[in-house]
Amino acid sequence: MGLRIMMLFYRLCGKFLTRVLLYPVVVFFFLTDRAGRRHSREFFERVYRSSANDSVLKRPPGIWDDFKRFYNFGSSMVDRLEVWGGSSWLANVRWHGLEHFENLQEQDGAVVLSAHIGNLDAMRVAAKGETEKKIKALVYTKNADHFMKVLKIINPDTFQDVVPIQEVDALTIIQLKNLIDNGDALGLLADRIPEGSPDRVMEVPFLGEKALFPQGPWILASLLKCPVYTIFCVHTGRNNYEVFVEPVADSISLPRKQREEYLLHWISLYALRLEKLCCRFPHHWFNFYDFWASSKSTKKEKNS
Repeated sequence: MGLRIMMLFYRLCGKFLTRVLLYPVVVFFFLTDRAGRRHSREFFERVYRSSANDSVLKRPPGIWDDFKRFYNFGSSMVDRLEVWGGSSWLANVRWHGLEHFENLQEQDGAVVLSAHIGNLDAMRVAAKGETEKKIKALVYTKNADHFMKVLKIINPDTFQDVVPIQEVDALTIIQLKNLIDNGDALGLLADRIPEGSPDRVMEVPFLGEKALFPQGPWILASLLKCPVYTIFCVHTGRNNYEVFVEPVADSISLPRKQREEYLLHWISLYALRLEKLCCRFPHHWFNFYDFWASSKSTKKEKNS
């Protein structure tokens, strides 16, 4: 619903007026989304207590922190509409780990893992100024049917940078491997559990308590046998972004007899990087639900 409203404003009013109208839209959703506010506060409390990661929250979180997070999400949607719409997108981008990205240019292809923090679409556009390599976003159509419909309305040409998949089977692997061999980088979000895959998860520490993360991105990366990176792009000020690039491995290996052990290692590494980024940019974490709920329910089932 929120995405459709933003799209309508953007098409009728343009970017400037859409940002002006963003405030009342965000206020409406902020006031009506009681669960989102509660989970937002719980998240900020975790960040505040995470002193080991040098959290930017030096005081107990308040209502302004909750609202700022809602507003940043709305603002990121305006940026995404601009990127999807095919209009010129200009921003000041500060790169961290650019040398790793330069190494990426010399390779056939890679898997780049990100999360629902900041704006991955903005990163893909910013990357075009640094490399000729295309970063294509993998989208599970089961979870993003609404998103795909809206994207088609905004700009059908955008699908050139999107790889929709329904399920990962042998045919899908061949298709993705061809993209890798052609030099493309495949972007995946590795923090949410896809619908229909509740059992393919791994429980690892995240912001003071264990949370469930999907195994799928790591299994897929191991099948594609290519370098893996984490890449995050965060809006840090008016028209300013910071991109963080770190290598994970030249290739993900999951030996059959040690599969669980290796998955635990890779996912824990990813969760640790994500945790540090959340502590540095907590107002740009865009998971508005109880991220630890599934892990809590799993514990209750084991104890019952």
